[in-house]
Amino acid sequence: ELSSPKSFQGRNLTGTVRLIRDLAADIHANIQQWNNLHIQGITYLKNITQEKHDKNYSKILQDLCDKLENICDNLDGIVRNLDQIKNQLKTVSTLEKTTDKLFITWPTTKFGEVAETIHEAYHMEVKLKRKLLENVAHNYTESWKMLHLAAWVYEPFITENLMILLDSLLIETGHR
Repeated sequence: ELSSPKSFQGRNLTGTVRLIRDLAADIHANIQQWNNLHIQGITYLKNITQEKHDKNYSKILQDLCDKLENICDNLDGIVRNLDQIKNQLKTVSTLEKTTDKLFITWPTTKFGEVAETIHEAYHMEVKLKRKLLENVAHNYTESWKMLHLAAWVYEPFITENLMILLDSLLIETGHR
């Protein structure tokens, strides 16, 4: 029998169920932070591409690049957080030697697998953003500027399937 995720709300959860639910919330919170930083990064990147006209490097350009680097540093921190959460979930699934469903349909191992998939995607995305940061101030042709901007904006490693997986995690743990 499937229980509704709503049945978990209002109850004091304990043990593994509580831990997994809290870690799922932590994943979501980190991704929300990522999204905010991503949007800030778009603004800085747009300003960098508007400022860069030739081979010269202005003080304004340097300041914008420093701000974008700060964004990347914060994104790196989020990826480290996701890695820690992934490790915790994988450890829980190793210790919890049951195939019982903790919430609705997922066995314990599924949470670690999902966290690993999410971490890997964001890890790849932050590597791309770091490469964009390293190169954006050195290219001044329109095509290069557009490539840098498009790669940042569209986040090729953060796929629709990944967002569905995140939603599934939140639904499974009763957050949605």
